[in-house]
Amino acid sequence: MPSEPHPMRELLALFKTLDGQSFNSYQRLLNKAFDHPLYHLRFIHIQGSPGAFPASVCHLGLTIAGLGLPDRCLSTKPRKMATADYLLRALRAGVATHARQNRGHQGSGSFQPLSLPPQVLERNIVSFEKETVQIAFHISLPGSADNRVLGRQATQMFAQELTGIVDTLNAWIANTAQLKRHCDVIEDMVVLQNELAQYGLMAFVGDGAILPRQSGVSQVPLKENAVAFYAPDQMAVEVEFKNTGRKRGLGIRPGVNVLIGGGFHGKSTLLDALVKGIYPHIPGDGREQVVTHPDAAFICAEDGRAITGLDISGFIDNLPGKVDAKRFWTTNASGSTSEAAAIIEAVLANAKLLLIDEDSSATNFLIKDRHMRRLIPIDTITPLFDRVQELYQRFEVSTLIVVGGSSEYLGVAEHVIAMKDYLPVYMTEKVRHLSLPEPKRPANPLRLSDNRRLGADNFNPSYRARRLGKTLPVRIKPLRLQEMVLEYGNEQLDLTKLTALVDPHQVIAVGYALLLARKTIKDQLVSPSDLAGVLDNLIENEGLSILSWRKGAPVFFARPRKLELAGAINRLRNLKVEN
Repeated sequence: MPSEPHPMRELLALFKTLDGQSFNSYQRLLNKAFDHPLYHLRFIHIQGSPGAFPASVCHLGLTIAGLGLPDRCLSTKPRKMATADYLLRALRAGVATHARQNRGHQGSGSFQPLSLPPQVLERNIVSFEKETVQIAFHISLPGSADNRVLGRQATQMFAQELTGIVDTLNAWIANTAQLKRHCDVIEDMVVLQNELAQYGLMAFVGDGAILPRQSGVSQVPLKENAVAFYAPDQMAVEVEFKNTGRKRGLGIRPGVNVLIGGGFHGKSTLLDALVKGIYPHIPGDGREQVVTHPDAAFICAEDGRAITGLDISGFIDNLPGKVDAKRFWTTNASGSTSEAAAIIEAVLANAKLLLIDEDSSATNFLIKDRHMRRLIPIDTITPLFDRVQELYQRFEVSTLIVVGGSSEYLGVAEHVIAMKDYLPVYMTEKVRHLSLPEPKRPANPLRLSDNRRLGADNFNPSYRARRLGKTLPVRIKPLRLQEMVLEYGNEQLDLTKLTALVDPHQVIAVGYALLLARKTIKDQLVSPSDLAGVLDNLIENEGLSILSWRKGAPVFFARPRKLELAGAINRLRNLKVEN
């Protein structure tokens, strides 16, 4: 049980007593609380050895009045999320300024603040009470190679460095202009995202945005020679941001949007900004005014994934060997079958905007030119080109597709944008004068239904540890050096193609959501997308804390969307379904 707070001097005296003792003697700190004039500290979890994963967990308690945190920072849900994000970035800055890291064996003796992406996410590690704010953080307590307590190093961490870190938190909060901008920008994006339909938009890219990154694998904005985004007059709209006023920019309309242009002119850069635009971004990222429909999904080929009993007959049918496309099973999907499944699964999970790049797609799934249609009149694949207008007209699912080597999609596009030198150019009227191919009307209308039902015997988290010669009841963790691959029980669940997952703590949240599903599903007969909806509603209503029902070390979560929950369920290789 948690103890009553002790003076901080007692913690420092305890470190002096423990110095040189077995590392396990740190367990005396568990659930102990200590008061400092600037903060309150409680030890929630104590690691078992130097460098152990997960590290120890502490709660840092601060008074809202002592921080000088304005009421306006906590007045709405988006502003609370922004303030929590701001505090975590301040904590990381404080560690960088004041802490000497890796002073013990195997990297122990280190504060371990989160490495945050430029996207702002809902997390469970900052909580606001009536008068206080609690921040959870990992800290690796210092130990020696022979598994002993390094008491003097621990004293330095808690007597000097933690105080410096808290001073940085106070300094960041005292910078009221920076804090206000952080909250305003994030609230602006969240509010506009909920108002996109009122403007008749699926996405908005504000003038002045800096979309290019330093490299293809970086989220850091390009500093030198970066071209500021500016919308052509024919596609320009004005929107009202709640805090920063009226802004001009490019409006992406419902329907079929085609993005064309030469290589290295910014097509994929714009697409990536739209993919990430489902989340608010921090000031200074360059993409603060890129706002995308909250139910947008990036679709690509994913060779080798599993597909379990899904009806893909709207795109893939008449398969050889009497393979039933209405109940399609494979553990090694091709590019075309995986992309067909991705679209169907996304729409079943309520996706309203599909974002597609031809470079990451299966060509035979996207198009089939007139010569190939003549040579192979009967094909197993109905290309997306033949269905993309049907998706919009019958299911209200819009598409934005990047093409650079084929004119096929120009003939079915309501809106055409060309990228030239990282600037958009209006091309819709120009392509109307071209002689363009028309889609072939498929023999049957597109079916988008899911008759699969998940049995109760799913989502088993147990793991057979052969090295230890025993079975662990639960294993949920990221694969070493591959944070977007989840080890769930005996399975490795590859989520790298779910590009809306931008933080490994979202991947961990997906894993614990699957564990919650095992408790929730019981005898209910639900489809994968329905189950994802149940889990999403539970998180929305109860908060991320509903994922933390297991005993043991606290787990840090960032919230995934329903689309990623459904995507993860559908990719499980040992998924058991009945049709």
